[in-house]
Amino acid sequence: MGRLKVLIILLFIHFSTNLYSQELIYDVFVEEKPVGNLLVTQKDLDSGKVYYSALLNLEYKLFTPTKMVQLREAIYQNDTLIQAYFVDKRNDSKIAESKIEKLLSKNYYHTLMDTTKGWHEKPIIKSELKLYFKKPKSRDSIFSEATHKYNRIAKLPEESRYMMVNEEGEKTIIKYNNEGECIQHNFFIGAVEYRMKLRNGE
Repeated sequence: MGRLKVLIILLFIHFSTNLYSQELIYDVFVEEKPVGNLLVTQKDLDSGKVYYSALLNLEYKLFTPTKMVQLREAIYQNDTLIQAYFVDKRNDSKIAESKIEKLLSKNYYHTLMDTTKGWHEKPIIKSELKLYFKKPKSRDSIFSEATHKYNRIAKLPEESRYMMVNEEGEKTIIKYNNEGECIQHNFFIGAVEYRMKLRNGE
């Protein structure tokens, strides 16, 4: 029985490690000064599920020293979002949190923004986390795991560059390599512009 248990464990490890996974690491800059990094992950799970995550760690000083940690997570099944989570912490204090979860056998979601509950009625097939691993269409709408709103995205005249605009008019510039991976991502948090560049990328 002991040998059988060992064999089962070894087979489990073998098949688990053979599931597809990918990690991308980005260095983050403000005015060419390094302020932190972003780790994004895509990993196949069982039953046709795919897990995505993005962990952002920043340390900067505007008026006072600030440590920012943002986490996004999403699980898709058969190319449809089934749940997502976002949290934003500054100096270990939570300033924003959101959750969304698809109800079983239904085409709508239960949502939570901080303490406010709500509903989202249409299936979600594209959210921001996917943008790190695959180019969007020339014109598309992308769901935000953080705000539960759709952002507009469009290809720019320059090759492999896209601009995403949220409801407040804030713009994000995203650049891709030939493999469809995001290699640069410029965005704003408040009035500060951040530039993320794929480590060992182009």
